[in-house]
Amino acid sequence: MRTPLFVGMTSLLIWGLASAQTNLPTVEVRAGTSESLEVSCADPASVKSQDVERVLSMDDASLSHRMRKQFVSAVADACKAGIPHILITNDAGQLKWKQMD
Repeated sequence: MRTPLFVGMTSLLIWGLASAQTNLPTVEVRAGTSESLEVSCADPASVKSQDVERVLSMDDASLSHRMRKQFVSAVADACKAGIPHILITNDAGQLKWKQMD
C-alpha cells in the first residue's frame, strides 16, 4: 500500500517541478528608449556588443565589454525567472533590470 502512494507522490512532485520551469524562447529587452532587442534564452551570449550599445544608447565604446556582460547576465536571469519583457537601467555603471509591464 505504501509503494503506490510513494510513487504517486513522487510523480506529483516531479510534475510540479517540471511545470514550474518555463522555457522562454526569447526575452525582449528595452532600456527606456524606443530601441528594443529580442535575445535568445537558449544562447543569451549570442547578443552582439553593437546591439547592446544601440539599446543602451551608449556613446563610450570602451564600456561595451563590461556592459555586454551585465546585459547577458540580466537576460539569463530573466530567462530563468520566466519573464519575457524586461527594462534595463544603467545605475552608475551597473545594469539593473526589472519586469516590464
